[in-house]
Amino acid sequence: MASKFKPLSSFENEKDYTFLPFKFSHLQDDVYFLSNDFGEWITLKNEEFRDFYNKKLKLNSDIYYRLKSKNFLTDSTSTVNIELLASKYRTKNNFLESFSKLHIFVLTLRCNNTCIYCQASRKSITADCQTYDMHEDVLEHNVELFLSMPSTHLTLEFQGGESTLNMGLVRRAIELVNIKNKTKYINYVICTNLCDINTADLSFLLENNVSISTSLDGPKFIHDENRRFGKFSAYDSLVENLNSIKDKIGIENVSALMTTTVNSLNYPCEIIDEYVSLGFRNIFIRELNPYGFAKKYFHKIGYSTEDFLSFYKKCFDYIISLNKQGVSFQESYAGLILKKLLTPWSTGFVDLQSPCGAGFGVTLYNYDGNIYPSDESRMMAETGDKYFKMGNVRENSYEEIFFGDTMQLLASAGVNDALPVCSDCAYSPFCGADPVRRYQTTGSIFGHPGNDDFCVKNREIIKFIIQRYLYSDGETQRIMRSWGTSL
Repeated sequence: MASKFKPLSSFENEKDYTFLPFKFSHLQDDVYFLSNDFGEWITLKNEEFRDFYNKKLKLNSDIYYRLKSKNFLTDSTSTVNIELLASKYRTKNNFLESFSKLHIFVLTLRCNNTCIYCQASRKSITADCQTYDMHEDVLEHNVELFLSMPSTHLTLEFQGGESTLNMGLVRRAIELVNIKNKTKYINYVICTNLCDINTADLSFLLENNVSISTSLDGPKFIHDENRRFGKFSAYDSLVENLNSIKDKIGIENVSALMTTTVNSLNYPCEIIDEYVSLGFRNIFIRELNPYGFAKKYFHKIGYSTEDFLSFYKKCFDYIISLNKQGVSFQESYAGLILKKLLTPWSTGFVDLQSPCGAGFGVTLYNYDGNIYPSDESRMMAETGDKYFKMGNVRENSYEEIFFGDTMQLLASAGVNDALPVCSDCAYSPFCGADPVRRYQTTGSIFGHPGNDDFCVKNREIIKFIIQRYLYSDGETQRIMRSWGTSL
């Protein structure tokens, strides 16, 4: 009796599957990395990838089902669930829903440190307060604009110079926000070198749940070389106040930022050990940014992108080795990338966003009333280039500031999908766009995608993280998964 069903072999090489939109790039010599806009990704060996794009995959193969389940292909037995894909896409881009959430008030340009890489073009502590400090009328306008934002969750960050040199305005800002705010949840952060803060001011910050963001470049010999505090040790002053905070509330509300200079490159392990010994649970390995004095003295303190990448990888591998020894510690930049790779969520980290974080995720209120889309763009303004000025809080309306020419420029150059090379790069869903940095380094808000230092650094770190995750031992993979799901 003839069978009513065709044999399995009749279906193994059918060519009726259809590609869904995807991007592909080489991960290493014999492996391709594929991604799509819904947050899915997969790796295929060269011969597997050839079979895929030539439509020669066997329909009952494991690779076929993996590609189908991750929305890289569809066939006659299924339909594309547009609503599901739209939901995934919306979730990956939910950082856009409430517009700018991080708002930075630059209270003064005066600073008590003279850092060799200062990006903010600081002024001396004895400089004229009337010229370089924010006035109270500017603060009041800033608070009004800040509270007019659509998001119900906002972060207000105080910066400088050294922000604690204008603590009176910090107190006034918090008082004004608390009086005027009726519906929003406000998270306060203050950026300070913690070198010269008195007990009363420190108590005020802790009592008002103000998170503290400080700078720590590593052991004393590196930190003091990078950051000068008159005749005193910047490191000793920082540690003294850090210990005082630990005694009162612990260190959970304190974060530290590390900046890599040429002085750092030979000491990856020592820098990590310093953070661990002081009680920190993470470190952000940050490269030197080309703004302010850092640009002026880059020939003395700078290095190549290749040198930074080598340093970053050494730090990462050492941190993994510490975790295997029972020390719970993570590299924050890797954690952000892993969150984008391993979860459906966005990170909220403006440097890894497309559309770009500048303007769309962060707004900076300068001491003089001028508004900028990022800290970096106001650093450029302090050295004479106000290309990214959005307006002035005393002169321009909300619409003029947030829908004006500057925001239009950022929108045109701040979306990976609209940039050459980036639009075809499989790593772009896990990367970001930075028109401000590209303008600073290349003279164009579009930069040179694929070749400029922003692209090279991010692409190589993302590839490195993926390779470490895929090809390391099970314990390393477990550690990395914990980073990606803990942020």
